[in-house]
Amino acid sequence: MLGLLLAAPVGVLAPGIAMAQPASGEVPEGFSFAPDGTTLIHVASGLRFPARFKGFTRLKEQATDPSGQYVAISYDHPLKGGKDHLLVRFAVVQIEDMSARDHYVIMRQAAMSHFSAPSVAAEGPVKIPNNPSLDAYRGTFNGFRDNQPWRFSLTTVNYGRWSGRMTAAYPQADAAEAEQHLAVLLAEVRSQTPKVLGK
Repeated sequence: MLGLLLAAPVGVLAPGIAMAQPASGEVPEGFSFAPDGTTLIHVASGLRFPARFKGFTRLKEQATDPSGQYVAISYDHPLKGGKDHLLVRFAVVQIEDMSARDHYVIMRQAAMSHFSAPSVAAEGPVKIPNNPSLDAYRGTFNGFRDNQPWRFSLTTVNYGRWSGRMTAAYPQADAAEAEQHLAVLLAEVRSQTPKVLGK
C-alpha cells in the first residue's frame, strides 16, 4: 500500500491542509501509475500510494523539484464525522550520507513551528518491524493551534541514498480515534518492502 514508512515535509501541518485538493489525475515527476490507474508508484523505490485507503484520501501530490528527487504525498482522514482531521504527509527525499537522527534534528524545529507552546513528549530511535536494520528516528510532540491542544509527530528513515520522513497531526481530543486510524495506515506502510534504494 503506502510508501516509505515515513516521510514528508512539515508543510502538511500548516493550517488549511484539510481543505487541500484531492489527488489529481496527473503523474508527478518520479512516479508512475499502477495498473489500477489511481495508485501512485515511486519509481526509484517501488513504494505505492493509493488514492484511497480505509478512510484515508490522498491529497494533491507535489513534486518539489523537476527531477523527482524530492516528492511529497499527503493523506487526510476525517475525525468526528468530518469535524476534525488526521493529517499525514510523506516525503521521499534524496539525501546523501545523513543519519535518520541528523535528518530528524534538522526537521524538528520546522515541525514544532506550526504549533504554539510546542513541547517534546518523547524522541529516540525506532525499529521498523519488517526491516529492523533500517536506521529510523521518531519524536512526538504536544502543542496548541487556535488555543486547542494538538498532538503531532515526526519520523525519519535513512534508506541510503534516499531518506523518508513522515509527519502526522491531530487534535488531542481525538487522540483515541486518530491513533486507531494511524495504526492501520502505518501497518500497511510497513508491510511494503521497498527496492534497495540507491542501487
